[in-house]
Amino acid sequence: MTSLTQLDDYSCLLMAISEHDIPRLQQVIKIALDNGASIREVVNKLEDALEGVYRPRGYGSCDIDIAMLVYRLGGCQLLYALNHHVGVPSLRTLRARSTFTTITPTLGPIRNEQLDENIHSVVLGTRTDITSLRGVSFMIDEMALEEMAVHFSKFNMIGGLCWKHSNVVDPVLRMYESAVRIAHKIHNQEVHLGKEVTIIGVACFSEDELYPVLAAPTCKTEDAADMEVILARAIECWHATGADTRVGPVWSFAMDGDATCCAAGHRLFLKHPLSIDSPLFAILSDMPGLNTFTGDSEVMLDFDFKHIFKRICTLIRSPVGITLNNGRIINAMMLSRYLLWLPAHNEASITKLLHPDDPQDVPRAIELMQAIITFSQLQHDSIDSSFSTNIDIRADLAAIKLLGDLIQSILLPFINTNFSLTQQVQCLSCYTHLSFAIFHSHCRAFMPYQLYYDTQTMTKNIVFCICKQQVLDPQEKFFIGDSGDNHLELHFGRTRMIGGHNSGCSYSQVLDHLGAAKDIDGVFKRCPELDPGHRRLKMGTRHENVDHINREMWRGDTVSGHCDLPSAWQMGHDMVLSNLTRSQIDPINYSFATLFSDPGIDMLRPFGLNKYLGISVD
Repeated sequence: MTSLTQLDDYSCLLMAISEHDIPRLQQVIKIALDNGASIREVVNKLEDALEGVYRPRGYGSCDIDIAMLVYRLGGCQLLYALNHHVGVPSLRTLRARSTFTTITPTLGPIRNEQLDENIHSVVLGTRTDITSLRGVSFMIDEMALEEMAVHFSKFNMIGGLCWKHSNVVDPVLRMYESAVRIAHKIHNQEVHLGKEVTIIGVACFSEDELYPVLAAPTCKTEDAADMEVILARAIECWHATGADTRVGPVWSFAMDGDATCCAAGHRLFLKHPLSIDSPLFAILSDMPGLNTFTGDSEVMLDFDFKHIFKRICTLIRSPVGITLNNGRIINAMMLSRYLLWLPAHNEASITKLLHPDDPQDVPRAIELMQAIITFSQLQHDSIDSSFSTNIDIRADLAAIKLLGDLIQSILLPFINTNFSLTQQVQCLSCYTHLSFAIFHSHCRAFMPYQLYYDTQTMTKNIVFCICKQQVLDPQEKFFIGDSGDNHLELHFGRTRMIGGHNSGCSYSQVLDHLGAAKDIDGVFKRCPELDPGHRRLKMGTRHENVDHINREMWRGDTVSGHCDLPSAWQMGHDMVLSNLTRSQIDPINYSFATLFSDPGIDMLRPFGLNKYLGISVD
């Protein structure tokens, strides 16, 4: 009889679970069993929970993470609805159990206090469980901002004014006349409403999170001297707060190629030759042609590789194009004739590659680069043939083959997941030597000064960072995709998503969205299975996937200590020599041993005289 009764109780339990959507079912059953309840008592608890007279207490960390996602993505009303319907923790519980990221606003000129407070709260306060040191990359970029003043009630101050000129304004609202004075100064153009917000973020190598440490409205009138002060101040505050000893030393400062920031970065991060007492010196001094000038504490300038890919493709698509080999000009018109020979493309697909609707489309840029590489490889036999019925076609193919070699050497290290770190450095060395030789021959007809400077600086920084990782921890892997400002771009993407992709956000909204994006990233770091974004993309044939490669996808050996930098650098040099000897470029342009025997000539100073092309230091 007892067995039949128990069977009935189990049947009731199964019926209750199958027929009703019981809020927090797992918690109800767990708490009841922990208290020694029988099956009949569990069923009674489920009935009470269904009628709303019983709510189990206690939430796990996963519940809090789900509530954080709901609140940050959907707002307090959605959290309220889900709390009452499915038992997600309430906003009150969320506030008690977690800490929301708050970015300290820049109200007036940029001061150390703002950076210090953000470094303490956003970085140090959230990394209490991480003890190993990491290399650190600073990065800077801008976001669109609605031109409007905003009142911050916490400080009783007006925000949204440009940081450069806000020193002429007292932002505190003491009385009605305070607001009138601010309005007059805005009207008279003594101070401006911010057009964009300049954001400085911090990311650690081998990690995905981005930590915003500065968000300052800008009127876009800053010069290189202004930006130099800001970049230096950010690094200075990193050291002053002790973050360099608790998180890690600053290795690089990345930017997207903005001319003003670039000039400031050049002044700051190419100041001193690498000291002979540096632990990096023995390795890097054995790499001929590598520019070894650094900033204070060996901080390097860096540029984002995806922006460089876009700029290379923009140059190729332009009417001016790229001049290579024997003076052949490669542009969209020329490529439209030859890329049609590829079996996988037709006239419509080639038009999309060479004349895209969005020139900033990174997957489309990578697709164009891969099409050129594929074509140059398919035509290898035709180029090497001693007989050709058309001399012009033969010359065109030889030039495209050289362009394919150049593009391949800068693209594959970032997208071929089978490459080891040694192979990546070998390819980048090939690019630096090949672009040096062509630039030495054709100068600006080959590539604008600024683009040449940026590509060489990017490869230089990667080499330095690998060497720094070998000194810090040679057993740690190094993912070259951590260079550049990709962390910041991804954070911007999440920030825009939170704002409904509305470019007209006020300054206070931008700060809130930046903090929300940081909280969401924190949840996805703890629960990666919840993230539908780039970390879960699998490598396939779609070029959109290539744009989102991450370190989890990489299969090659990227342990930093397994890479012999001087040997890899020399292999790239040797590959270039074997290619250039078959070209029509004058050998004087790739007599590397002779050229680099002059201490004033290196990859960044191809003509010596301490002249960095594309950079104004006045």
